Amino acid sequence: MRRPHLLDVLAAAAILVAPASCRSRERVCVPGSTQTCVCPDTSRGAQSCAADGARWEPCACVPPANTAPPLDPDGDTAALRPNKIAECNTLIQVINEGVRSLDRGQEAGASRGGSSELRGMADSIDEAASRAAQLELTRPELQRFAGEYQALAKEIARAARDLATAADTNDAEKLGAAQVAIERAMKREPALAGRIKRFCQAP
Repeated sequence: MRRPHLLDVLAAAAILVAPASCRSRERVCVPGSTQTCVCPDTSRGAQSCAADGARWEPCACVPPANTAPPLDPDGDTAALRPNKIAECNTLIQVINEGVRSLDRGQEAGASRGGSSELRGMADSIDEAASRAAQLELTRPELQRFAGEYQALAKEIARAARDLATAADTNDAEKLGAAQVAIERAMKREPALAGRIKRFCQAP
């Protein structure tokens, strides 16, 4: 009879020992089946049988209801992140509508007889300001930007109406004052637009 080689003994020992050490963490299961498991916080989870049926997948645990959602680099919850983009787009759209109204009426007001166009421009800008006031914005920064735009738009609309009245009465002094007022207000628009753009493009 052949004397057992040391490697044969070790191999046999490994066969005998391995099942004993692995039995508690390995099970034969039906692929696709599930079973209840215990999570680290003692709550119940579920685990699925692997595709090869040789093991159970890690326990899938549901976070407690009071667990806060993950934060993004801004400190915002990941679930709220899409809202920032949507709200930015909504506010920018309203502001752009006001800018287009301003562009349409600006040239008309530069010539005599354009008072009706100036008043129409003022009405359109007032409407844009009203729409900005009605936006449902949740971000404090966007709420502040919307408030600044409303004040700026109303100032431009008021100056445009003053300009139209001065043009109708051919009052050179009031015409000059109204023109200065509308230009001063318009110069603040690019700075506001720049701050909105920086906030909305920030990660």
